Amino acid sequence: MPDPYFVLVSTAELADLASALDVVDDHAELNHRYRKLIADSRQVLAADEIRLTQARGLAKRLMVLAKAAGPDFRDGLPEAARAALDAGLAQADALVFHPEPD
Repeated sequence: MPDPYFVLVSTAELADLASALDVVDDHAELNHRYRKLIADSRQVLAADEIRLTQARGLAKRLMVLAKAAGPDFRDGLPEAARAALDAGLAQADALVFHPEPD
């Protein structure tokens, strides 16, 4: 596998991750530090392309934010928001734990 630091990823391919961040931002009761993580993540996603290492960092942030939202967060979401969160977390899982072979 090529060095992930030099591999670029289109942010358009990270739409599920971005949507899940929006769900957490819109529905979770988070403190200002977690809100800062969301704002920083949106700033990174504003670029056309980011490094694979940055995409993995965003994925990890989403995992942290979903956990910080609480154990019952997912269950209290409307169906569309729950589906967006699940899709984003699935993409985050794939980025962090299942890197693509070269």
